[in-house]
Amino acid sequence: MSESTILKDAPPVTAKWSGYLRVGSVVNEIANVKTIRLLPESGEGLLPFTFVPGQFLNVAFFIGGARMIRSYSISSSPTHREYLDLTIRREPRGAVSRHIVDLLRVGDLVEAGGPVGKFTFDGSEADNIVLISAGVGVTPMLSITRYLTEQAWDGEIFYIFSCSYPSEYMFAEELVSLQKKNPKLHIAVTVTRPEGTDWKGHRGRISKEFLTESVPDLTARRIHICGPSGMMDATKKLLVELGVPAEQIKIEAFGTPKPTPAAAGTTAKSMSPASGPTVNFSSSNKSSKTHLDMTNGDSPPEQTVLELSEELGIGIDFSCRIGTCGVCKVKMTSGEVDQEVQDSLDDDDKANGIILACQAKPRSEITVEA
Repeated sequence: MSESTILKDAPPVTAKWSGYLRVGSVVNEIANVKTIRLLPESGEGLLPFTFVPGQFLNVAFFIGGARMIRSYSISSSPTHREYLDLTIRREPRGAVSRHIVDLLRVGDLVEAGGPVGKFTFDGSEADNIVLISAGVGVTPMLSITRYLTEQAWDGEIFYIFSCSYPSEYMFAEELVSLQKKNPKLHIAVTVTRPEGTDWKGHRGRISKEFLTESVPDLTARRIHICGPSGMMDATKKLLVELGVPAEQIKIEAFGTPKPTPAAAGTTAKSMSPASGPTVNFSSSNKSSKTHLDMTNGDSPPEQTVLELSEELGIGIDFSCRIGTCGVCKVKMTSGEVDQEVQDSLDDDDKANGIILACQAKPRSEITVEA
């Protein structure tokens, strides 16, 4: 069995790990983007868990008196057991990203949990891979590329990156170095706003022509996409139009905003009547009926358990709201729910009645421990 297969099949050293990691270094990548290197809490030794290329880590901070949780893809290779890197863009309205980029210093402790996520590739899933990203969506792609190169993986890697300006081409020097080490690593970069610069590479958005020029036999390859939601949707549409089977396209949906999420720490309001199945929050001693979708009738209920908990002021932790991070796991002791996405639930979770509050929509009266 290859090392990559062992890495994928083996559980973390400590399953469902949570605890603290220490900031080992902070590196400026481009404007408003930094790489935070996290070490074991002691500052030395090996991390208390393993991860697979493409996974992410949940981190938590107390900001303005509120505990906020966010999830960030790991950009380093799992080969390096003594640290992991998170490459994070400072978002103007992102309380956690601003805190990390502006305030985090070497030696600080960071509350963390994971690793989680199924947007992974370690070389055992296919004999070649196409990695398409934009912006900080590059982070899982970099982890995958670093790992496959370190393992001298025999397959071809097509690394495609889109950015607005040449100055936003992250990890350019390292990618050149990786390409020298790995003759099967093919890099194609396009810049959408090159005017006024000396950029001599491809210009414009990702297009059918750019994809087919960059990747021969495109329709026969496994493809991963990560970036802003609009970019991912547009790229997937192009690929399908080019004849790539949908099952060969993997999208990192993490970070994609839910259409109408309630803001953290606020009370959600619904315009529809509360006449759906009742949710009993046993730990908080609160109960309420869910709000129904008045357009489609009584099924399915409009509200998730998480949305109802926000309406009632019950503090269920959450991050991604799309079923991938696992932060909003709660135990259901009675009743039945529908869950469109269950990516972060393992067999043990399901056997023990664990549900994802952000996905769970009651089919009947339910009781959850929250």
